[in-house]
Parts: sequence; C-alpha cells; structure tokens
Amino acid sequence: MRFRLYNTDETFPEHETEIMISIKQSKYSPIGLQLGPNSATLVQLTGPRNNRVVHAIAQEQFDFDDKLTLDERDAKTAAELRRILSDHHFKGRRVISCLGSQELFIQNIRLPQLPAEELTKVVAWEADERLPYPVADAEIRHLPAGQVKLEANTKQEVILMACHNGILERHLNLLEQAGLNAVAIDVEPSATLRCFHDGARGAHSNSANCYLNFGEAATTVIFADQQNMLFLKYIMQGSNHLDRAVADNLDLPLSEAIRMRNIVTNSTSLDASDELHRSVIDSIRSLLESISTEIENCLRYYKVTFRGKKLNQLIVTGNECSPWLIDFLSERLNTDCEMGNPFESLKRWPTSTSILERPGRWTTALGLAMKEKTI
Repeated sequence: MRFRLYNTDETFPEHETEIMISIKQSKYSPIGLQLGPNSATLVQLTGPRNNRVVHAIAQEQFDFDDKLTLDERDAKTAAELRRILSDHHFKGRRVISCLGSQELFIQNIRLPQLPAEELTKVVAWEADERLPYPVADAEIRHLPAGQVKLEANTKQEVILMACHNGILERHLNLLEQAGLNAVAIDVEPSATLRCFHDGARGAHSNSANCYLNFGEAATTVIFADQQNMLFLKYIMQGSNHLDRAVADNLDLPLSEAIRMRNIVTNSTSLDASDELHRSVIDSIRSLLESISTEIENCLRYYKVTFRGKKLNQLIVTGNECSPWLIDFLSERLNTDCEMGNPFESLKRWPTSTSILERPGRWTTALGLAMKEKTI
C-alpha cells in the first residue's frame, strides 16, 4: 500500500514513500536530526510518551574543505551520518529532520479576520508578492499567530513559511544518501517549542514566553503561547559568525579560533584576568551587541502587537547557551533570562556529565525526536 506521510503541525511534508504497516510499533522514536552547515546533532528516544528516555545521542562537527561542490559536500555529510549512526548505536533508520534558517523564507504578515479556507488563499497571494522565487517552485505553509487590535479594527497575525522545492529536494536526497527514511520534515522553531510544551497545539493562555535559540547560522527569536507561535524571526548571526570574528580579529586559522571559542563557551563564568577569555570576548563583543539589539527590537514589536499577553520568561537555548551568556543577555536586555534545559521534558535525564554541561545544544534534535506522527 502507498501512503503519503504528512506533518500534523503544518510544517513541510515529505516525499511519498512505500511503507509496510506493522501492528507492533517500534519502541524507538524516529531519529531527530538537526543538520547545521558544519555539524550534525542526533537524538533518539525510547519508551512510551509518558516515560520517554534517551536511547542514543550524538553531536559532531564537520571540517570540510570550503572548495567542495554542493554534491561533494552532501556526499561527505551522508558518509559522516552513516558512521555516526553506527558508532552511537541508533536503532532503525527512520528520521525526522528539519529545515534551517538558510533554507526557509519566514515573514510575519497581518491580514483581515478570515475563515480558514479563505485565509489559505490570501496567504498564497501574499506569498506571491513577497517570496524571492516563484510560488509554483515552493512549498508554502502558514501558522495563525493570533489577533491584533489596531484602533477599531482587529487583524490576524500570520507567520508565513516557505521553502524552495530545490532546497527541499536536496535535503531529502542527502538523507537518502545517508540511508535514512524521512518520515517528516519539520522546522526548528516547532521542535524548540515541543521540548518545553509537549502538549496538543491549540491550548491558549493570557501569557507567552520568548525563546532565543542560538544556532550555527542564525539566532532564532520565538514568542509563543505554549506551542502556539505568535512571532518568529531569524537574526542571521550565529556560532559561525562568532568563530569568524575571533579568527579575523586575532589573525588565526578558523580551526584555532573555533577551539579557543569552545573553551570560553564551555566555561561557567568569564575570567577577566584570563588572556584567552579576554581576547575571545573582545573579538565577539560587537556581534553579541548586534544580536542583543535585534532581540530588543523583537521584544518591542511583541509588546506593541500582543498587548493582552504578558511576557513570562525569556528562555535561552541552542549551541551557544552557557551560564555567562545568560548573565550577559540578562544585563543587556534588562530582563531575567533562563537557561533552557530540554531534558526536563523527559522522565529520566541522560547521566553523562558532558551531555548535561550545555543541555541547550540538544534542544532541536530532541524536539524532532519527540514529534508524534500519524499516517
């Protein structure tokens, strides 16, 4: 029998695939896979939903030659994924992956109050005007974000998401080269929210949280009422930009800059008397200030747009999440920031100290592994 698998939370559907239906379900979740420009993070869970634990977990950085073609790079990435899957004893080859900031077009748009069937048509018209490529060449989705009151009028805020078909096809081809069977393609912000609010979408409250996910290529700003996204923005500055800033400022090879910055990122606090700490922070200070300014702009937009929803928490997660970064952001934004720990959603945490040192780096992959699928 041929079935088309689809994504229940309005992200991106995957290609059709032949599947065999078995009455006995696997006790292992699909592998949650976050592919960055230079890394892969994988998480697999086991056990029933109310008693899930980590079965396998891995994160590795890739050091590929910049001169590689896209096809060569994808082939090397696929080979690395096959090795990681074997080395870390992942079960099966079902995978839920996600599209990253460089693969998506994202925009908040404001529309009149419309029935659901009409809203889909209007979003398509809006996409036709806004996308940098033809609508016919894209997968388009939208998320209703809530009502916005403007004087006597009430508008509907909508998050438009789009991905060029060529990018989606390349992503799927890479997974296939790695011997993986894609059962869903998600988006990173949805995976982030799933870690902290693993319940049914649709439940609303009178408050919201802000999530800052520091990734390789970008920093994601999400405002959400539980799993309901209200606002989404990619700040196109992330780990890779910080690494290059250290390399340029200190005139170092990129590999050495990455090594130095990892030492600082893994530190629980900054030491002003330590020359390495001082050199790295001086190199990345302007970028951190720039990211903070963009976050401030997002906070202002939220407060003006969603006046009826109190902002409860500002939760920081992702690759860069560390105690000293929390302190920096709290002071810079004049807001108490908290370090997000995605493992709090599990019955039992991993026991490895190295995994728990900076738990935020596992957020997206864990959220992908937590995704419930239907056929």
